[in-house]
Amino acid sequence: MSGRAGFIGRTVAELEKGLIIYARYKIWLFSDLISWPFWTIFFFLSFLMYAPSLLSSQYHLNAFTWSFFTFILVSSFIWASNFLATSAQAGILEYVILTGSSIREHMLGRSVVSFIDLAVGGPLLLLISAVGFGTKLSVAYPYLMLIAIVLASAFFYFFSSMLAVLLVSLRSPWIIINVAQFIIPFTSGAIPVEVLPVELRSIITYSPFFYVIHPIVASATGQYFMPPELVLTVGGILCLAIYLASRVLEDVLLRRAFRHGKFTLF
Repeated sequence: MSGRAGFIGRTVAELEKGLIIYARYKIWLFSDLISWPFWTIFFFLSFLMYAPSLLSSQYHLNAFTWSFFTFILVSSFIWASNFLATSAQAGILEYVILTGSSIREHMLGRSVVSFIDLAVGGPLLLLISAVGFGTKLSVAYPYLMLIAIVLASAFFYFFSSMLAVLLVSLRSPWIIINVAQFIIPFTSGAIPVEVLPVELRSIITYSPFFYVIHPIVASATGQYFMPPELVLTVGGILCLAIYLASRVLEDVLLRRAFRHGKFTLF
């Protein structure tokens, strides 16, 4: 198949593959149900130890709950970037490319797991926050929240595809992934801007991740650091830019693979 029919066929096949893998390896679901509650409790207890006054405020409880929601989103997609290196090491990637499938399409199968992680871990986090810590959850701008989550999911899907290309030649890509999943959220607006020191508030706006992470927390609290139209517009532009960057890097990777007979950029 070629053209649109071929693209749709390959996309559906990748989606089915992701669902089958997730259903077959039930340890993923078990891991989500065990790990996210402990991460949530650890997150809130950290604030209870170092900033107990913040947890006496329903505003901050709600804000930090949605902050940790962004961590789940970022972590779920960032870890997907390890998938390409695994496919290359297992000798699967060559056959995928021969079918005419792109790396982004191949990554879609693994990203299904990321979406399920978010669908399981996100509500579980909200439930634990509400029941365990008495948080009165609220979303000031529900329609903006929906837009922000869709935008962030698309952005990090393309970002994980781009990161996967950069990491495909590394023997231990999980080291970089493990660091990135913490650095990205908490240096770009996951922590509510209003609780940061004044000198840091403007600095984080220079991070491209600010425009896809901050809108989620800001839509919940109602406290946008910039006009929401501006933030979401810039976020949309960055999403398009990261998509184009992922295509360019994929082309570079494939040209080098055909020239040198191996998948590596370095």
